Amino acid sequence: MKISNIKLQLLRNEEHFQFHTETLSLIEGSNPQVLGIDGLLPAYKANHADEAEALDVIRKSAVTDDLSKADMLRDTTLMGMKAALKSAGNHFQAEKRQAAARIKIVFDHYGKVTLKPYDEETAAINSLLTDLQPLAADLATLGLTDWVTELGANNRAFDTLKKERYTEASAKTQLRMKEVRVLVDENFKSIAERVNALIIVNGEAAYTAFVNELNQRIDAYTRTLAQRRGRNATGDTPDA
Repeated sequence: MKISNIKLQLLRNEEHFQFHTETLSLIEGSNPQVLGIDGLLPAYKANHADEAEALDVIRKSAVTDDLSKADMLRDTTLMGMKAALKSAGNHFQAEKRQAAARIKIVFDHYGKVTLKPYDEETAAINSLLTDLQPLAADLATLGLTDWVTELGANNRAFDTLKKERYTEASAKTQLRMKEVRVLVDENFKSIAERVNALIIVNGEAAYTAFVNELNQRIDAYTRTLAQRRGRNATGDTPDA
């Protein structure tokens, strides 16, 4: 038994906040001291409160919501490229493994691009795409050429929207949301790792009810992400 994994970075702002709200409620109702995670709870609650405050501002601005979706789109494309590249690194054909290794060097140089502030991410993606140009043959070998085209289009669309409609105030709010989401996710990860470790040490009995309930919530949100991927793959318009 263990707490399941969930790709929290793919959740939209409202979904992300609601997941952590439900998780905190479950923790507080499950006796965090008995679970051995009471020491991790204050930071989780504090960062969650910061997310609530940022979300309240975002809810009042359709512009920031549009930008959040545009940012999520380019993030998803970039993560899809990385997933395809990782898979190619284990390909049975040596030619494709070698092509993946060369492209991976470029990706590794830029690190976690999706966690950067908006303007820095835009610049990083532009630089990444420039550095990938000499590797066009390798990209074609791995079937990643269309991914590169899509990422460039996503990045330009985001930058255009930001320049046309984004205000300094909303920029600060959205940046704050992006940063605090990372902190909240780190808090959750620490709690999940602690519980999973304690299960190994102490056995499952004291954690069974909590883990089962949390995993039910994780499964529900994971299904939401899977359904969205399915709609996007068929060209349907994503939910608002």
